[in-house]
Amino acid sequence: MKKNQPQLPRRRGVTMIECVVAASILLVAMSTVTTMAFRVNRVWIDVADQRIAMNELANAIESITALPAETIDDAIKELQPSATATASLDQPQLSGIRMNDELGDRVVLTLTWRSTHPLHPVQLIGWIDPPEATP
Repeated sequence: MKKNQPQLPRRRGVTMIECVVAASILLVAMSTVTTMAFRVNRVWIDVADQRIAMNELANAIESITALPAETIDDAIKELQPSATATASLDQPQLSGIRMNDELGDRVVLTLTWRSTHPLHPVQLIGWIDPPEATP
């Protein structure tokens, strides 16, 4: 062993650079988790709005297609969002058209509402059964 060589002092604790690097890594991790939490929350809100819109359209289609064929056009003109949709969605607008082509006689209902980002309107189609011919 070499006895004449001075011993280097042992390094104890952490340096300032190590503290800054650790704090930076922690800051990046926390900001990433926070950003993702806000995005997930926004997706949950959008899914809830879509579910409310689909329920609204399903109820409207069911009530319109159960009407006699000659009263359907009047019912489409009188379409209004329900109280649930009005309370849950921001400025909902319910509209509908009746189409008759090679695919058959059908009603297309569309529900739109105001959102913080671009949103596709929700549509639902219901076919109108032709009256049964009596022999």
